[in-house]
Amino acid sequence: MIRSTSHQDKVIAHRTGSKKWFITGIATIGMLSAVALSLGSFSQLLSAEQVVSSQQLKTAKVVRGDILQDIRVEGRTLAAVSPSLYAIAPGTVTLHVKAGDAISAGQLLASLESPELRNQLLQEEATLQRLEMDVKRQQIAIKQQQLDNTQAMELAKVELEAAQSEMARAQASIEKQIISKLELEQTMVELKRAELKERHAIDSLKLSQEQLSFELQSTQLDLDRQRHLVTDLQRKVDALKLTSPLNGIVGNINVQQKQHVQRDTELMSLVDLRELEVEAYIPENLADDLGIGLTAKVQINNQYFPATLMAISPEVENGRVSGRIRFEQQPENLRQNQRVNAQIIISQKQDVLKVERGAFVETGSARTAYRVADGNAYRTPIQLGVKSIKEVEVKGGLQVGDTIVISSLSPFGQAQQVILSE
Repeated sequence: MIRSTSHQDKVIAHRTGSKKWFITGIATIGMLSAVALSLGSFSQLLSAEQVVSSQQLKTAKVVRGDILQDIRVEGRTLAAVSPSLYAIAPGTVTLHVKAGDAISAGQLLASLESPELRNQLLQEEATLQRLEMDVKRQQIAIKQQQLDNTQAMELAKVELEAAQSEMARAQASIEKQIISKLELEQTMVELKRAELKERHAIDSLKLSQEQLSFELQSTQLDLDRQRHLVTDLQRKVDALKLTSPLNGIVGNINVQQKQHVQRDTELMSLVDLRELEVEAYIPENLADDLGIGLTAKVQINNQYFPATLMAISPEVENGRVSGRIRFEQQPENLRQNQRVNAQIIISQKQDVLKVERGAFVETGSARTAYRVADGNAYRTPIQLGVKSIKEVEVKGGLQVGDTIVISSLSPFGQAQQVILSE
């Protein structure tokens, strides 16, 4: 016989619905609270024009400090002193160095063999010797002529003295009536003839001296001219041996060994590695902000070397302008045509509002920014000032501590308010 389980059953008393109403009340209160809290977000959602993920944005805070207006450019090192050697006459070239060889001042680099120039020098030297002999011959002739003129003058003087003595005797004789009056008159004529001859001899001597001096001076000028001509030809012949004007290296060699070249042919270029400059490639839109004398820094192997912007080319080529930057102190181990980066400092301002530079400058036309607050981005008119590579000056529209979007503003369109989602 199976036992009954009736003795295990218990009567459960029926509970009232107070607990059910309590739970329902709490749920209702929670729902009302959630609705109340979501009203603000719902109103913001209704007022916002767009929703953008904050993960694709980059933000930065507005701070106060110093800002440096500068530009970064690329460039390459060039020799400030890089002369080229040219052939001064037609001839055959003999090279004594190779491209890249180290050279010192005065070292023989190349030589030209020019038979025409050497023959011309020999001819002019022979003409010089002939003129030198002509001058010596003329000097001897002048001495001979001066001797003859002096002799003639002295003879005239002697004849004058003799005539004067004869005149004195004639006057004494006429008083004693030893000679006739006619003889006295003849003696007087002889005296006048002697005086005239003596005076003409003196004048002839002076004139002859002037003439001989002029002729000698003219011949001497021809001789001097010929000497200058020979000196110039000798200089050209000496210049057929090309020597180095500096300490450095041989750059490019433009001719072959034993090649015949014409006059003014470029033979080779030299490089002075002790004085290198930087040729900087400046974007055309930034060239107007630059001026000669601006401070610069050249980055070489992670080191910065002080320099100065010395020249700006007026010519635009491929959208760039060339500038020359000179080192204040020449760096060591610098090579020709080495690629470098340079920082050109335009101006520096102190204690200004600034923010990290980003794409918002260009996409916002430098007049618009989006200020981030309470999970939203608000379109804010701004005014920017000095722009550097890393920072930009804020002249109006923002305050210290404001956070703005510095990445591209393209996702915002022209919305006044944007919700930033996670």
